[in-house]
Amino acid sequence: MTIGQGTDELRLVIRQQNLYDDDQLDDRLLKVWINNQRALWLRNEMNKPRSVDEQIIQSLGAVPLEVADQSSHPSYLTGYEMLQTSVDIPKTIELNNGDGLVEVAPLDKIAYPFSYVTLQRFRFSGNGKWNQNTVFAARYGQRILVMSKGLQSFAKYLRYLRIRGVFEEPEAVANFTHINGDACYSDSDDYPLNKWMWNYIREEILKANFRELITAPTDKINDSTENLTVAVNGTGENRNT
Repeated sequence: MTIGQGTDELRLVIRQQNLYDDDQLDDRLLKVWINNQRALWLRNEMNKPRSVDEQIIQSLGAVPLEVADQSSHPSYLTGYEMLQTSVDIPKTIELNNGDGLVEVAPLDKIAYPFSYVTLQRFRFSGNGKWNQNTVFAARYGQRILVMSKGLQSFAKYLRYLRIRGVFEEPEAVANFTHINGDACYSDSDDYPLNKWMWNYIREEILKANFRELITAPTDKINDSTENLTVAVNGTGENRNT
C-alpha cells in the first residue's frame, strides 16, 4: 500500500458512511493522521521483546560523513577530530529504551554494523582491552557520531554510512538518496507499515480524528460575532454553541 492508496481508502470510507464532506479534506491532513497513528502503533509494537519487521524499516541510503572537531561550539575547538554525518538524521520512533535506529554501518550490505550505543556510553567506549578496535556510533542531537579509539586509520576511508531505522515521518526519508542518486522514498513507494496494522489504524482515525473534526465548533456566519456552530453527524445540520 502506498500513502496515496491509504488516503484514498480513508476518503472512500468517509464518503460511504457520510461522515464528512471529503472534498474539504486536504491530503496533507490525512497523511498527518496516518503518520501519527503509525508512530503510536509502531512504538507500542517495538517496545515488545520481538524483532523489528523489515517492512517497517527504511534506509537513508548513503549518508555522507564529515570530519569535525569534538567541541560542540565552533569558537572553542579542542583540536581532536571525529567523524559525524554532514546532514541531520530524521526523527525516529521514540522507544522506552532507545530510539528507532536499527543499523549504523558501512555501505557494504554484509559488513558487520558498527556498535550503536547511547551517547553516555559512547563517551567511554573503546577503553576496554577487547573493544579498542570496535567502531562505535551514537546519536548527538540530529547527527550520528562515529569513533574508534584503536582504529584511527578507518576515518581515512570511511566516507558514507548506511543508516536504517523506523522513522516517525516516512516522507522525511525522501530527502536522502542512494549512492546512484535515487531518492530513498517517494509517495509511490510502499508505505512502511504492515497490512494488518493498517486495518486498526484506519479504524482509529475514523473513530478519533474524525470525531474531533466533526464536533469542532466553527464560526461560519459573517455577522461580526463569534457564533460558533457544530456540525451534526456530518449532514450539514448545525446547532449553536
